[in-house]
Amino acid sequence: MIEMQKKHIIIICTDGTSIKCFVNLLPGQKLIDIIKNPNENFILLNDVEINYQEQAHSFKLSTKTTERVDSLILNKTVVKWIGEV
Repeated sequence: MIEMQKKHIIIICTDGTSIKCFVNLLPGQKLIDIIKNPNENFILLNDVEINYQEQAHSFKLSTKTTERVDSLILNKTVVKWIGEV
């Protein structure tokens, strides 16, 4: 059995949402390999914390909404920036 490496990453999406999570990589695989792979359109994320962008409501800013989920499948087309934490 191949043991996966967990990488702690942060993703900024095109709508301003930020996602802190873990992604599993094969031994020797780099984060860029997942992003640049043309055969995969989605990224599987684990231990996910989603911070939605603040929105204005009648001249009063609402607080950021945070959501936690065990896993998330993210379409790579919404990724604006990605980096290791």
